[in-house]
Amino acid sequence: MAQFCSQPTSMPQSILTFPPEIIVNILSFLPVPALLKFSQTCHYSHRLATSSLHTLSLGIHSTKVSGIISRLGATQFPRPKHIASAFTPPDYTASPPGPSLRSSYSTGNESAYLDEEDFEDNDPYRVTVLIPDAQSFTYTTLLNFHTALTRSILTRHGSTLRNLDLALWTLNLPVAKALCGLEALRSISLRIEDVPHVRAVPRSRVFSQRVEQREAWSLLTSNAKWAPRLNALRIEGGEMNGEQLATLLRKSRWCSELWLCKCSMIGTELWAFLGSEFEGRSDLKILGVMRCGGQIEDETLRIIGGMTSLQFLTLQGCHLYGVESEAVEEWNRDIWRIRECIPPQPRVEPGGESTLIEVDPAYLNAYGQ
Repeated sequence: MAQFCSQPTSMPQSILTFPPEIIVNILSFLPVPALLKFSQTCHYSHRLATSSLHTLSLGIHSTKVSGIISRLGATQFPRPKHIASAFTPPDYTASPPGPSLRSSYSTGNESAYLDEEDFEDNDPYRVTVLIPDAQSFTYTTLLNFHTALTRSILTRHGSTLRNLDLALWTLNLPVAKALCGLEALRSISLRIEDVPHVRAVPRSRVFSQRVEQREAWSLLTSNAKWAPRLNALRIEGGEMNGEQLATLLRKSRWCSELWLCKCSMIGTELWAFLGSEFEGRSDLKILGVMRCGGQIEDETLRIIGGMTSLQFLTLQGCHLYGVESEAVEEWNRDIWRIRECIPPQPRVEPGGESTLIEVDPAYLNAYGQ
């Protein structure tokens, strides 16, 4: 008995004694909240955690209402059922709940973040920042904070980010420059929000902000270091035109997933580019054009037929010209044979029928007194 007691007991080994490449591989599986907590333990942990963030979904909001509306707006895209999308978060509902969403980019106020009770969200890579006391600041101050924080996060993790989902108030030049340097990026979703903020945009800033956003899109599409390795692109609500999009996609030969939503400056030139100049059209598997892209004509249907690898197509919100909605379904049934195809809704034309509503006289007698 004494022989067993005399043996020294082994001390638990710290994870920090492992080789750094093993630690980085372990940390790559952690959700953002756990990764941020690990980074706060020591300087060495902070360096390791900074080099381990590969996926991030970020939104900065001035009110809880705008934050919740922003999350709801992000769900308007249909989810492919038979092919994996780079922008469909994994289902974490079966796993035990992780730590509540908190960010290291704190402003010193614990209530400055959206709790999970405010909006059910199981995405471990989502970080939502709520600016405290936003009503006491001007729009310019809030926008400067939004820009500085976004640029800081992108710069800090720019060497490792592979998947980015970013909600912006507007795309300005500082943020565009930070986005250009994300060399490891493979999929990117940029959503320019149109939800109301605590401060309305001053009239004096509306025009200048729109001009700057167009310059920022031109900078981003021309200088993005990640363009040659891009696999998936999603743009919503941006002041980007068809020529700028073509400049980006010409360098993105291996892009297999493309989503465009509410990009009002992109018209029928999109289809002309996809049908002739885009070298990756035969490898495009997912295509979503919603509420933009000009009018859908017979030539547009022919161009879609040349995308032989398409497995998912949605044209929700697009306008048909000289083509019926049933014709789109016939093209898919007889020619395209796309596994999932969502055609545009037929436009409802005002008819000659009466729009009068008949009301039961008994109802008027009962409630009209």
